[in-house]
Amino acid sequence: MFEQVEEYPVDPIMIGADYFAADPRKDKLNLTVGIYQDEHGQTPVLKAVKQAERKLVETQVSKSYLALTGDADFCRVLGREIMGGAHDDGWVSAQTSGGAVALRVMADLLAQMPKPPTVWLQTPTYGNYVPILSAAHARFAHVPYYDPINRQITFEQMLDGLSAASPGDVFLMQGVCHNPTGADMSAAQFDALLDVLEARGIIPWIDLAYLGFAQSWEADCEMARKIAQRFPECIVCITLSKSFGIYRDRAGALFVKTRAGARETMHRAISAIVRAGASHAPDHGPSVVRTILQDDALKALWLAELDQMRARVAHVRQQIANTERSAFGTDQLAYIARQSGMFSLLPLTETQETALTHDHGIHVVKGGRVNVARLGADDITKLIGAIADITSAK
Repeated sequence: MFEQVEEYPVDPIMIGADYFAADPRKDKLNLTVGIYQDEHGQTPVLKAVKQAERKLVETQVSKSYLALTGDADFCRVLGREIMGGAHDDGWVSAQTSGGAVALRVMADLLAQMPKPPTVWLQTPTYGNYVPILSAAHARFAHVPYYDPINRQITFEQMLDGLSAASPGDVFLMQGVCHNPTGADMSAAQFDALLDVLEARGIIPWIDLAYLGFAQSWEADCEMARKIAQRFPECIVCITLSKSFGIYRDRAGALFVKTRAGARETMHRAISAIVRAGASHAPDHGPSVVRTILQDDALKALWLAELDQMRARVAHVRQQIANTERSAFGTDQLAYIARQSGMFSLLPLTETQETALTHDHGIHVVKGGRVNVARLGADDITKLIGAIADITSAK
């Protein structure tokens, strides 16, 4: 019977990991991994997280199930932290197993509506959006966002693409530190986008995965706050894996703002979808986050550590530009210093991307995405030299 199972598409990141594992070269370089790493190639456990975990061990009195929508206190604290004064009792919220489950719950809900809306996606964008929406049988379409060869946001083309959207459709966008491009809209562009969404009756859906890695935690929450203040209906998905360094502990949340008459129905719908899927979310990671956010000393320590991670990534980006300019006399990677977050797209053709791995042992995600946080000083020189070699080849 199982021989009837058809081939499923494989995540490009998983393919990249397999290729890297099979590469016998000792000097190979893995830039596919999507997590923060320090200068030693490690993903450290933050001191604030360790202290919060010790506090939890001493004070936690039960391991019983939470509600299907999770810890209401966690959702309240996190919602206020991210949306500020725009978060009140008018939101329907759920603690989720990371941001991916928050995305899937919302995709299921939209797909099951009597008149399913179209979800509009930026291209390129996070590689898991299409699999999540496809698995939920949600309707989706694409608008252009970024040109990797010219290394610039195609903002006007994106707005033009949204002219095909209908009132009640949904626009799924990322917050700061756009994955995979590293190219974020300016504040003026973001405001112009919100003008278009509001004028056309399109509901904003923002996915926040890298809060604190662009400017600061406070500044990086501003996009969500603008949306929350302006729109009577909107969707906010959050993962805290990167901001708190708790990848395996799966801490995330879904926030949905509705009009007053729809809130009870929305809460029941989200609860039913959670029950039929992930059921109860894991609580350890969210409890760590809640403990940190409710303790002034722990929060101050965590913010300092988050600042250090952001500063390292920014430093690596600047090093790439400086090293290329001083050692090679070129500026084709200078744009990387102007971007934010862990990811950027290399301006390579498919043939050049293949050569980067085949000839130089540098493994990237299909499409040219690299994790700049993975680079040490020697790695930067290796990467720039390899790119110079493959882009100059006739």
